[in-house]
Amino acid sequence: MTNKLTVLFKMMILTMLDTVDFELTAAQIGEFMVGNDYMSFFAFQQLLFDMEQDELIKGKREHHNTFYSLQDNGRTSLKYFREKLPGEMREEIAGYVRGKSWEIREKNSVRTDYTLNDHQEYAVRLQVLEDNLPQIDISLTVPDEETANRLCESWRERNEEIYAYLMNELL
Repeated sequence: MTNKLTVLFKMMILTMLDTVDFELTAAQIGEFMVGNDYMSFFAFQQLLFDMEQDELIKGKREHHNTFYSLQDNGRTSLKYFREKLPGEMREEIAGYVRGKSWEIREKNSVRTDYTLNDHQEYAVRLQVLEDNLPQIDISLTVPDEETANRLCESWRERNEEIYAYLMNELL
């Protein structure tokens, strides 16, 4: 990949992250970049890694997803190099984000993660965010990774039902 193309692709990703007021997953960015044949999956993964190393973006790993956000260096780069991105590409990115905004926001609002703690048990965190603020934040400790994974999957499918149940029971 030439340096010119690398700059162009970086500007595309920075523009995507700048267009939304929430984090995007690698899969959501990749759907646009790889899905539209701008680059291969492996080149995309390398570019995200490089952009993180350059502190243009920040990746936060949660369960099976990495959520990316724009960093100050990325905003500065975008300010200076935005014009390198042709207007039709900016429009294509804006159209993609506009068309998927609700779906992306909805999917990204449900967060799950687990880690192995000092007692060799798994600490599971289940959240629903609105405007990046937790509406519900549950932490549980379970004995094994399989149970932690099942809790995360179940939360993704049933979080609204569980939230409603808790609110009903507690109020």
